[in-house]
Formats: sequence, C-alpha cells, structure tokens
Amino acid sequence: MRKLKRFLACTLTAAMFAAALSGCGGNAGGAASSAPAADSVVSTSQAEQPADTTQAAETPAAETPEEVTLTMYLLGDRTPDFDLVFDKINEKMKAEINATLEVKFMGWGEYEQKYPLVFASGEDFDLIYSADWAMYNAQASKQGFYEITKEMLETYAPKTAATIYDDAWEQSKVDGKVYMLPMNYKELTAYVFFVRGDLMEKYGIDQVNSIDDIEAYLQAVADNDPGMIPLDIGSDFDDRFLYDLFWQAEIAGRLEKVNPEQLMGYIESGDDSATVFNETEDPAFLTTVEKLKDWKDRGFWSKSAVVNTQNNKESFAAGKSATALMNINNAKGEYTTLMQAHPEWDIRVVDAQGKAPAIVQSYLANGMCVFSKSKNPERALMALDLLRNDEEIHDLFCYGIEGVHYTSLGDGKIELTDANENYPYDGNCNWGIRNDAYWKSIAGGIPNYDDLYDGWIKTAKGSEYQAFTFNNESVRNQVAAIGEIYTTDMKLLYLGFAEDPAADIANVQAKLEAAGAAEVYEEMTRQAKEWHDALK
Repeated sequence: MRKLKRFLACTLTAAMFAAALSGCGGNAGGAASSAPAADSVVSTSQAEQPADTTQAAETPAAETPEEVTLTMYLLGDRTPDFDLVFDKINEKMKAEINATLEVKFMGWGEYEQKYPLVFASGEDFDLIYSADWAMYNAQASKQGFYEITKEMLETYAPKTAATIYDDAWEQSKVDGKVYMLPMNYKELTAYVFFVRGDLMEKYGIDQVNSIDDIEAYLQAVADNDPGMIPLDIGSDFDDRFLYDLFWQAEIAGRLEKVNPEQLMGYIESGDDSATVFNETEDPAFLTTVEKLKDWKDRGFWSKSAVVNTQNNKESFAAGKSATALMNINNAKGEYTTLMQAHPEWDIRVVDAQGKAPAIVQSYLANGMCVFSKSKNPERALMALDLLRNDEEIHDLFCYGIEGVHYTSLGDGKIELTDANENYPYDGNCNWGIRNDAYWKSIAGGIPNYDDLYDGWIKTAKGSEYQAFTFNNESVRNQVAAIGEIYTTDMKLLYLGFAEDPAADIANVQAKLEAAGAAEVYEEMTRQAKEWHDALK
C-alpha cells in the first residue's frame, strides 16, 4: 500500500505539472488521437474497437485513503439479481479505488417527473444516467451536472481519456462545456415486433413480414381473443414507440429532429435558416394521429393505456399480450430469454421500420453524468473509468455474472443461461457505460438478425442536428411549460386518444402558444443556425 501511495502521489504531481505547462500555451490534452473517429456504423459484432488500453495507467492518479459510498441513479426497474451482480462489482471497485456504489432506480413510469426533482430536492447523490432523450440538455443548462474537463479525465479517468471517441466528446458539449461521459459504443436504432407463431397458426395467418401484416395480426387477436391485449403499449417507456414509427415514415428525409425530444422541435432538411417549429405544425402529424386513433379504436391496445405503468415487453413476457414492440438492441437479449422460457410460443421477429429509416444514434443516446453537488466528483470519475474500461466490471454490469447469467464462448460471443431472466442481457440501464472494445453478442440469438440489419443499414441515417445541444437558460420557464404539455396532452395524441384529431391538435397548439413556445423556437433557431454556420 505504501508503494501504491508513492506511485499515486508521483503520478498526480506529474499530472499537475503537465496541466501547469498547458496553461502556458501547451496542448491541453484530451481524447487521444489514437481513438477512432465515429465515421461509420457497423453491426455490434463487427464494431470498430477503441484503442487498446492495456498499457494505459492502471490506477487513477489520485490517492483514495478514505472509503466512500457513491450513490448512482439509473432508469428502469431493479431486476431480481441486480444487487447480487453489484456486490461483485463493488468488491472490485473497493479494491481498485476504495469506493462502492449504492444504486437507486427511477421507474419508467416515474422518471420524467422524478428526474428533475432529485436535482431540486437537495438529495445527496453522485452519478446519474442521462441521454439526449433523458434530460441531459435540460440539466446541463441548469448546472445540474459537474463539468468534466480533459485534464480531469487524464487525472482521474485515464483509460477514458485514452479511448473516448473524439466525436463523442464534441457531441457532449453544452455551451462549449462537457457534462457527460457518453457511451463508447456505436449504436444503430431500429424497431422490431415480436409476434407469436402459435397464435398465427391459431388464427390461420401464414406470414407476418410488414406493417400491413402486423395490422392484420392485431385485428385477428382483437376479433378472436378478448382475454388478450393485441399490443399493450402505454407506459412512459413506450408511449411514443408506435407514433415514432408512423411519424418517421411520413417525414423521412424531409424533416430533421432537434433535441431535446420534449420540445418537439424540427427543421426542414436543407433549410440554411435552421428555422425550428413544433411537430404538430407539419401536416404529417395529423395523418399520424389519425392512424393511431384508428388502431386504438379497433382495440389494438387497452383503453387504460394512458395510465398503464407496465411496459409492453413485460406484458408480452407475462402472456397478457400477443405482440411486443421494442428497439433491436433490447430485442436481442429479450428474444433469447423468452425463447428459453416459452419455446412453445415460436416467437417471430418482424421488421417494424416499414418506410422509416433506421437511426444512427448520437453517442449522447446513452451516457453517465456526475451530479454538480457531488461530494466526491473525482472518485465518481474513477468509478466511471472502471465501469467503462475494466472488462470484468463492464461485463458484470452489461451481462451479469459469468457462469450464472451467461457462459462465455470466446470471440466476443456469449450464451445466456436460464438465470438471465433475473439479470437480463443489456437490460439494467448499463447503456451509459457500453464500450465497443468489450461488447459481446449472443450466440444463437434472433435467427433473421443479419437480414434485418442488412436491410436497415442501406437507408440508416443520423439527424443533421444530433450533435447540437440547446441551452434553454433564457427560456427556462417556457421550456418547463412545454414539457408539461408534452407529458399530458401530447401523450394522449401519441397513443391515439383523440376524439377529433384536427381539433385536438389545434387545442394543443393553442396551449403551446400560451406557454411561450414561439420564444423557445426562436431561441432554438438562433442557436441552431449559429451551430450550423460554424460547421461550414
């Protein structure tokens, strides 16, 4: 221990000396040039790997004489074996940096309300999951997150400093400052339906390969099986899933989304003025809501969908519904788990994208942040460095305990065990620490995955503005008012609960106007144009 402390002290001194030199005009350091740029999207099994970190500093450059407990917030629900897995993580975390993690969860049905409250309540915590769709921009603009500098990474998270993608670092900036360590993982997002082959046979359905086929399948369930919900959507986790598919099919290549999602802002593709407007103002929004209303009126989901707190994956797994809709990244583990539990269902995986292109996600689709009032921000960064870059810890968080929840087959492949349902593969809000260098795919997973992927990659695209971040400081009150409309009135429209779609949309637009949306979109336009012009 004495030798270790001398090593740490010397390393810290060297780091401080280097920082002093950089303050005199030298290179400030940062993400190593050896980290590959995010210039292409590949399948999980073929992902370009970050630089080898085996020669990177093995120990953070800071002394850790005092043991600390770091509180970390994640989204979702605590799985049965979560604490068992984190006991293993904490054993190694304590040995490496003399710290352990206490994990709290915000359920999918509560996170939109609870997330901002933990910052305002005065609660003492250290780490929290965030994303471009999950409050990153809003809290960064309110100084809710601790600013992370390149010098801090080099001192407290040296492996992250050596491997973080340059594009990921740039995308994380809000007003020129970084408040997130985004995932080190290149993600293609597309949606699939799960349908049951046994029910297809029961209803005399030969094939389900398209949205039209899905519609016929859902109608057959509604007509013939009143005790089963055709598609049990409605929780805060999946209330937009079907809407997004219909909406993206209508606007593909024509409109560009501008984050954050809760502000519902879009820009016409190729518009150099970068004029931002609300999605309800586009004629395709009415078409989309009418389609959703039609499916809802035909009984494809529950009349209580608006207050449903069980997500559609859980309902399908419990046998309550005939169809599930989910991101392919969740589907890979879910498929294997369900086939093990219910081989008699003969689950088929169907492309849900239709005319909607798959999305090349920004790195901000998943990330981890340090609370601005954390009492141990340096130790929090050390913990993130281990979660991201220590293969054993990374794999525990992402897949569970080897020999219990999965079996390693080598060559980046694993096989899930029956116990995986107690700690689902890639299903424990581990997404913010995903790392291409260690990612492992499931052997014997979705049979038609390669065909699906090959189809998606041909038309996959990222938003022109996915790296743009909006600073809402000057319109904070208006943004809060729009957020309230998003979680109430808009949720009804996203689920097809519209008596008169045109009239209901007009009512929402009136509320947005009263909330000061015009001021928000004017400010978004100013910032987006400034950002866009700077890229030229």
